[in-house]
Amino acid sequence: MRKIEWTPDGIDSLNEILEYYRDRAGENISNTIYEKIIKEIELLKLEEIKTKQTQELKDIGIFDVYELTVKPWKVYYKISKNNKKVYVLFVLDGRRNLEEILMAKVIDNKI
Repeated sequence: MRKIEWTPDGIDSLNEILEYYRDRAGENISNTIYEKIIKEIELLKLEEIKTKQTQELKDIGIFDVYELTVKPWKVYYKISKNNKKVYVLFVLDGRRNLEEILMAKVIDNKI
């Protein structure tokens, strides 16, 4: 079984989403979103879970970043070489311009 590790950017990006909904829709909605996202991320602990590479990053030669869709959000992560850890890189709202955001993260060496 893999261990889940959150990067600082992963934590910050999830917190931004939760704060956004807390401010606009209330604490209960924010908590529901948190539980939904965390529940899906916890499935990544299973080594046999299928992973999906991020097409926008594959197109520029980055093959070790995967995405998990938790509609409407996308969780971006890496898997350690020994397949024992999952590093949550960030959580983004899938309705945003993901290609632009991902390219900015590549430029900033966040990926």
